[in-house]
Amino acid sequence: MELFILLIGLVIGSFLNVVIYRLPRGESIVFPPSHCPECDHKLSVLELIPVISYILLRGKCKECDSSISIRYPIVELGTGLLFLLNSIIFQNYIILLSGLIFTSYIIVLSMIDIDYRILPDKLTLSAFMIGLVLSFFRTDIDMLTAIAGALAGGGLLFVVALISKGGLGGGDIKLLLMFGTFLGPLSALASVFLGAIFGLVANIPGLVSGNVGRKTKIPFGPFLGLAALVFWFFGNSFWQWYLGLIL
Repeated sequence: MELFILLIGLVIGSFLNVVIYRLPRGESIVFPPSHCPECDHKLSVLELIPVISYILLRGKCKECDSSISIRYPIVELGTGLLFLLNSIIFQNYIILLSGLIFTSYIIVLSMIDIDYRILPDKLTLSAFMIGLVLSFFRTDIDMLTAIAGALAGGGLLFVVALISKGGLGGGDIKLLLMFGTFLGPLSALASVFLGAIFGLVANIPGLVSGNVGRKTKIPFGPFLGLAALVFWFFGNSFWQWYLGLIL
């Protein structure tokens, strides 16, 4: 089962690369078929094998010899490994399905935010709706808890956005709406604080060197996404440990 999920994750990762590249450009994610962006060479089946094709092609297009970004196999392998982790931790099929969907959305949104500093509504709001629907079938969360999570996470970032006077965008708020439907209120709120810590730590070198200043636009989505994944995979263990400390 785990090997099957890993292979599925590698294939899905290849598709996510297409979404990451095409969706912000307003292009169809279905047509035309995968091709080299430099010479329009249509990729064959052997050129579409996740990770392996990149290695065999030595990171270059077979036709024009242009370089292929290392991020393509990284996204594929990362998706596969996160899918594998979901299958190891979650035995319930609905929760597992929720995890695979949640993971996929976070990967795509994080990469797009890094590239364009945007979190497209098509993704955040569709994931929000999917999270609500799945909460109706999940055994670890119900729809009321999912709604409470969306209001808690999105509401907190809305307040932060008001206080920071534009320091956060509407995309981040909608991202937390999505997180709330999958994580519930406690983990959605905690992911905001953990994401801020991740962001601060990652930008310390830039702050020290002066390359990052108060007006520097930093994508917050990837740090929020990383924090959300931490609570998705390990939230139950964390809250049990935390409650054990205070009770």
